[in-house]
Amino acid sequence: MTIIQNRKVAGQRLAEKISKILNGEKPIVLAIPRGGVVVGEEIAKKLGCSLDVIISKKITPPSSPEYAIGAITHDGTIYQGQYWDMFSQEPKFEDEISKKKSEVKRRLEEYRGSADYKFDNKTVILVDDGIATGSTVFVLLKWLSERKVNRVILAVPVIPANTFEEMRPLVDAIVTLEMPVEFYAVGQFYEEFDQVSDEEVMTILEKFKKTPYC
Repeated sequence: MTIIQNRKVAGQRLAEKISKILNGEKPIVLAIPRGGVVVGEEIAKKLGCSLDVIISKKITPPSSPEYAIGAITHDGTIYQGQYWDMFSQEPKFEDEISKKKSEVKRRLEEYRGSADYKFDNKTVILVDDGIATGSTVFVLLKWLSERKVNRVILAVPVIPANTFEEMRPLVDAIVTLEMPVEFYAVGQFYEEFDQVSDEEVMTILEKFKKTPYC
């Protein structure tokens, strides 16, 4: 197992790999806050293209709020995990879905001013700082599959081997640094894995406000 120094270094290393599989196109880097934005900044700088954010939230049953059974995007796109049917008939489950959808939309508007996207057949690089259960990424891949994009590249420093196999058919390419068979937490693969604040995310996004979609 290789330990990654921090998110910035992870982004730089991912960017080197991504640059080798681009076919001359200028991609859009679509990062998942908060940690994914730090990784995405380095990728966007290296590739000379724009950086934007996208958000999803885990859906948890009211009876087991610590247990993610799916995820949702701002427009109501839903990923249903393996145990969705076991909990979806619970009282107030629909309220949970509505609450999470509203929360995602609110956060998107705070970060970028709106929840509207226009990709115009561009290549999209979806970036996070690591994948654990994967539900929030699965739903974003589903959302992207319904958009007019050229290619989807998933770029994550760490992804469990079994999740890699599940996601591989959903994208055009997966670029990663570590693909462990035994996985406990994303943080175990980083030397530095501090919390990223909303202020840091906003500062990074501000740098790219004048960078149009390439």
